[in-house]
Amino acid sequence: MPPSSRCEGAIVIVLNGSERRKHPDYFDRLFRLRYRIFVQQRGWSLPVVNDREIDQYDDGDAVYFLDLDNDENIQGTVRMTPTVKSSLLADYFPHLVENGRSPRSGRVYEATRYIVLPSQKNKAALRLAKGRLLTVLLEWCLDKQLSHLQTVIDAGTLSSFVEITPQTMPLGLPHPYGGGRGTPGGGECMAFRWPITLQVLGDIRAYAGLAGSMPPPDELRRPDVGPPPGIPLH
Repeated sequence: MPPSSRCEGAIVIVLNGSERRKHPDYFDRLFRLRYRIFVQQRGWSLPVVNDREIDQYDDGDAVYFLDLDNDENIQGTVRMTPTVKSSLLADYFPHLVENGRSPRSGRVYEATRYIVLPSQKNKAALRLAKGRLLTVLLEWCLDKQLSHLQTVIDAGTLSSFVEITPQTMPLGLPHPYGGGRGTPGGGECMAFRWPITLQVLGDIRAYAGLAGSMPPPDELRRPDVGPPPGIPLH
Protein backbone atom coordinates (compact mmCIF):
# COMPACT_ATOMS: atom_id res chain seq x y z
CA MET A 1 0.00 0.00 0.00
CA PRO A 2 1.38 3.47 -0.85
CA PRO A 3 2.09 5.98 1.96
CA SER A 4 -1.26 7.24 3.22
CA SER A 5 -3.14 9.25 5.81
CA ARG A 6 -6.58 8.21 7.08
CA CYS A 7 -9.21 10.79 8.03
CA GLU A 8 -12.98 10.94 8.40
CA GLY A 9 -13.68 7.54 6.85
CA ALA A 10 -11.38 8.16 3.89
CA ILE A 11 -7.72 7.69 3.04
CA VAL A 12 -5.34 9.93 1.09
CA ILE A 13 -2.54 8.05 -0.66
CA VAL A 14 0.64 9.52 -2.12
CA LEU A 15 2.02 8.06 -5.35
CA ASN A 16 5.22 8.79 -7.24
CA GLY A 17 5.01 8.96 -11.01
CA SER A 18 7.72 6.31 -11.23
CA GLU A 19 5.31 3.86 -9.57
CA ARG A 20 2.87 3.54 -12.48
CA ARG A 21 3.83 -0.10 -13.07
CA LYS A 22 3.65 -0.85 -9.35
CA HIS A 23 0.15 0.62 -8.94
CA PRO A 24 -1.45 0.40 -12.41
CA ASP A 25 -5.05 0.35 -11.15
CA TYR A 26 -4.77 3.64 -9.27
CA PHE A 27 -3.15 5.38 -12.23
CA ASP A 28 -5.60 3.94 -14.75
CA ARG A 29 -8.58 5.17 -12.74
CA LEU A 30 -6.90 8.53 -12.17
CA PHE A 31 -6.21 9.18 -15.84
CA ARG A 32 -9.71 8.05 -16.82
CA LEU A 33 -11.20 10.43 -14.24
CA ARG A 34 -9.11 13.30 -15.57
CA TYR A 35 -10.32 12.54 -19.09
CA ARG A 36 -13.94 12.62 -17.92
CA ILE A 37 -13.57 15.87 -15.98
CA PHE A 38 -11.21 17.94 -18.10
CA VAL A 39 -11.82 16.69 -21.63
CA GLN A 40 -15.43 15.51 -21.67
CA GLN A 41 -16.93 17.95 -19.14
CA ARG A 42 -14.66 20.99 -19.37
CA GLY A 43 -13.98 20.68 -23.09
CA TRP A 44 -10.24 21.25 -22.76
CA SER A 45 -8.02 20.26 -25.67
CA LEU A 46 -5.60 17.86 -23.96
CA PRO A 47 -3.59 14.79 -24.97
CA VAL A 48 -5.74 11.65 -24.73
CA VAL A 49 -4.66 8.00 -24.98
CA ASN A 50 -7.46 5.39 -24.92
CA ASP A 51 -9.83 7.58 -22.89
CA ARG A 52 -7.05 8.53 -20.48
CA GLU A 53 -5.83 12.12 -20.11
CA ILE A 54 -2.04 11.95 -19.84
CA ASP A 55 0.33 14.84 -20.61
CA GLN A 56 4.05 15.57 -20.63
CA TYR A 57 4.06 16.35 -16.91
CA ASP A 58 2.97 12.83 -15.98
CA ASP A 59 6.54 11.66 -15.65
CA GLY A 60 8.59 9.95 -12.97
CA ASP A 61 9.07 13.17 -11.00
CA ALA A 62 5.35 13.91 -10.61
CA VAL A 63 3.70 13.22 -7.26
CA TYR A 64 -0.01 12.34 -7.02
CA PHE A 65 -2.36 12.70 -4.08
CA LEU A 66 -5.51 10.55 -4.25
CA ASP A 67 -8.36 10.87 -1.75
CA LEU A 68 -10.16 7.50 -1.65
CA ASP A 69 -13.44 6.60 0.02
CA ASN A 70 -14.06 3.29 1.79
CA ASP A 71 -14.74 1.61 -1.58
CA GLU A 72 -11.51 3.09 -2.99
CA ASN A 73 -13.37 5.43 -5.32
CA ILE A 74 -11.32 8.54 -6.12
CA GLN A 75 -13.09 11.53 -4.58
CA GLY A 76 -10.24 13.98 -4.85
CA THR A 77 -6.83 14.28 -6.48
CA VAL A 78 -4.07 16.73 -7.31
CA ARG A 79 -0.72 16.40 -9.09
CA MET A 80 2.47 18.10 -7.91
CA THR A 81 5.47 18.69 -10.16
CA PRO A 82 8.89 20.30 -9.57
CA THR A 83 8.86 23.69 -11.31
CA VAL A 84 12.57 23.51 -12.21
CA LYS A 85 11.58 20.81 -14.72
CA SER A 86 7.80 20.68 -15.15
CA SER A 87 5.74 23.86 -14.94
CA LEU A 88 2.54 24.58 -16.84
CA LEU A 89 2.85 28.18 -15.66
CA ALA A 90 6.38 28.64 -16.99
CA ASP A 91 5.88 26.68 -20.22
CA TYR A 92 2.44 27.87 -21.34
CA PHE A 93 1.25 30.75 -19.13
CA PRO A 94 4.32 32.89 -18.24
CA HIS A 95 2.23 36.02 -18.94
CA LEU A 96 0.21 35.26 -15.80
CA VAL A 97 3.23 36.19 -13.67
CA GLU A 98 3.27 39.98 -13.41
CA ASN A 99 5.07 40.53 -10.12
CA GLY A 100 8.60 39.78 -11.30
CA ARG A 101 8.89 36.38 -9.62
CA SER A 102 10.36 33.46 -11.51
CA PRO A 103 7.86 30.62 -12.03
CA ARG A 104 10.71 28.11 -11.59
CA SER A 105 12.54 27.33 -8.36
CA GLY A 106 13.93 24.27 -6.65
CA ARG A 107 11.79 25.05 -3.63
CA VAL A 108 8.51 25.59 -5.50
CA TYR A 109 6.26 22.79 -6.71
CA GLU A 110 3.24 23.27 -8.96
CA ALA A 111 -0.23 21.86 -8.34
CA THR A 112 -2.26 20.85 -11.39
CA ARG A 113 -5.19 18.56 -12.29
CA TYR A 114 -6.99 19.43 -9.05
CA ILE A 115 -10.29 17.56 -8.67
CA VAL A 116 -12.64 17.32 -5.67
CA LEU A 117 -15.68 15.04 -6.03
CA PRO A 118 -17.04 14.03 -2.60
CA SER A 119 -19.59 11.23 -2.61
CA GLN A 120 -21.96 13.41 -0.58
CA LYS A 121 -23.08 16.47 -2.52
CA ASN A 122 -23.34 19.21 0.09
CA LYS A 123 -21.26 22.18 1.24
CA ALA A 124 -19.94 20.53 4.39
CA ALA A 125 -18.80 17.43 2.49
CA LEU A 126 -17.10 19.59 -0.14
CA ARG A 127 -15.20 21.58 2.50
CA LEU A 128 -14.14 18.37 4.23
CA ALA A 129 -12.98 16.80 0.97
CA LYS A 130 -10.97 19.87 0.02
CA GLY A 131 -9.46 20.11 3.48
CA ARG A 132 -8.57 16.44 3.66
CA LEU A 133 -6.71 16.47 0.35
CA LEU A 134 -5.02 19.84 0.84
CA THR A 135 -3.96 19.06 4.41
CA VAL A 136 -2.00 16.02 3.29
CA LEU A 137 -0.60 18.04 0.40
CA LEU A 138 0.62 20.86 2.68
CA GLU A 139 2.11 18.42 5.17
CA TRP A 140 4.02 16.77 2.33
CA CYS A 141 5.28 20.19 1.20
CA LEU A 142 6.39 21.02 4.75
CA ASP A 143 8.21 17.71 4.99
CA LYS A 144 10.04 18.50 1.73
CA GLN A 145 10.95 21.98 3.02
CA LEU A 146 9.38 23.74 0.05
CA SER A 147 8.88 27.50 0.20
CA HIS A 148 5.74 27.75 -1.98
CA LEU A 149 3.30 25.85 -4.11
CA GLN A 150 1.85 27.53 -7.17
CA THR A 151 -1.01 26.80 -9.52
CA VAL A 152 -3.01 28.10 -12.48
CA ILE A 153 -6.75 28.34 -11.83
CA ASP A 154 -9.93 29.58 -13.45
CA ALA A 155 -10.07 33.20 -12.31
CA GLY A 156 -13.60 32.78 -11.00
CA THR A 157 -12.43 30.27 -8.39
CA LEU A 158 -9.91 32.59 -6.69
CA SER A 159 -12.34 33.50 -3.91
CA SER A 160 -12.72 29.83 -2.96
CA PHE A 161 -8.96 29.58 -2.34
CA VAL A 162 -8.88 32.87 -0.44
CA GLU A 163 -11.68 31.43 1.73
CA ILE A 164 -9.40 28.50 2.56
CA THR A 165 -6.47 30.79 3.48
CA PRO A 166 -5.94 34.56 3.24
CA GLN A 167 -2.30 33.73 2.45
CA THR A 168 -3.36 33.11 -1.18
CA MET A 169 -1.09 35.37 -3.25
CA PRO A 170 -2.11 36.16 -6.88
CA LEU A 171 0.88 36.47 -9.20
CA GLY A 172 -0.93 38.71 -11.66
CA LEU A 173 -4.26 39.63 -13.25
CA PRO A 174 -6.64 37.22 -15.05
CA HIS A 175 -6.04 36.56 -18.74
CA PRO A 176 -8.18 34.70 -21.31
CA TYR A 177 -7.35 31.17 -22.42
CA GLY A 178 -8.80 28.87 -25.07
CA GLY A 179 -10.64 31.71 -26.80
CA GLY A 180 -11.87 33.33 -23.60
CA ARG A 181 -15.27 33.32 -21.96
CA GLY A 182 -18.13 32.06 -24.08
CA THR A 183 -15.88 29.72 -26.06
CA PRO A 184 -16.22 25.97 -25.39
CA GLY A 185 -13.21 24.96 -23.33
CA GLY A 186 -12.20 28.60 -22.81
CA GLY A 187 -12.33 31.11 -19.98
CA GLU A 188 -10.11 33.35 -17.89
CA CYS A 189 -7.23 32.06 -15.80
CA MET A 190 -4.74 33.39 -13.28
CA ALA A 191 -1.92 32.06 -11.11
CA PHE A 192 -1.34 32.20 -7.37
CA ARG A 193 1.04 30.89 -4.73
CA TRP A 194 0.62 29.62 -1.21
CA PRO A 195 3.57 29.90 1.18
CA ILE A 196 4.37 26.54 2.76
CA THR A 197 3.88 27.43 6.40
CA LEU A 198 2.20 26.09 9.51
CA GLN A 199 -0.16 29.08 9.29
CA VAL A 200 -1.49 27.93 5.89
CA LEU A 201 -1.77 24.36 7.16
CA GLY A 202 -3.74 25.63 10.15
CA ASP A 203 -5.99 27.67 7.87
CA ILE A 204 -6.78 24.59 5.78
CA ARG A 205 -7.55 22.48 8.84
CA ALA A 206 -9.76 25.20 10.30
CA TYR A 207 -11.61 25.61 6.99
CA ALA A 208 -12.49 21.92 6.94
CA GLY A 209 -12.84 21.40 10.69
CA LEU A 210 -9.85 19.05 10.75
CA ALA A 211 -7.80 20.69 13.51
CA GLY A 212 -5.59 18.12 15.18
CA SER A 213 -6.93 15.18 13.18
CA MET A 214 -4.08 14.57 10.73
CA PRO A 215 -0.69 12.94 11.40
CA PRO A 216 2.56 14.94 11.55
CA PRO A 217 4.61 15.30 8.36
CA ASP A 218 7.16 12.66 9.48
CA GLU A 219 4.51 9.97 9.04
CA LEU A 220 4.23 10.90 5.36
CA ARG A 221 7.97 10.93 4.70
CA ARG A 222 8.99 9.67 1.27
CA PRO A 223 12.80 9.50 0.89
CA ASP A 224 12.53 9.02 -2.88
CA VAL A 225 10.33 12.05 -3.63
CA GLY A 226 11.09 15.73 -3.40
CA PRO A 227 13.04 18.65 -4.81
CA PRO A 228 16.83 18.90 -4.78
CA PRO A 229 17.97 20.53 -1.51
CA GLY A 230 19.65 23.86 -1.10
CA ILE A 231 18.35 25.69 -4.18
CA PRO A 232 17.18 29.20 -3.23
CA LEU A 233 13.84 30.67 -4.20
CA HIS A 234 14.20 33.02 -7.17
